[in-house]
Amino acid sequence: MHKNEQAKRWVATWQKADLSLRSIKIMELRNKDYYLKNRDILNNMLQYAFDKQTVRVFSGLVIQQNIFKTYYSKHLRALQ
Repeated sequence: MHKNEQAKRWVATWQKADLSLRSIKIMELRNKDYYLKNRDILNNMLQYAFDKQTVRVFSGLVIQQNIFKTYYSKHLRALQ
């Protein structure tokens, strides 16, 4: 079997698995008992996120804009 054929088989297999796993996940999330069974785990995850939160002065978007601005101004100087 060629690598290309093998890759296509893997892709097809994972696509089928994706559909099955999505349906299982949807059934679990729709189940009323899911949240009751996993309430402690969910509460612990949310509490951890709350306790470990950090305040950011800048968002990633602001930092990205500054990087683009710096790159763009350097690039324009190189063209002139």
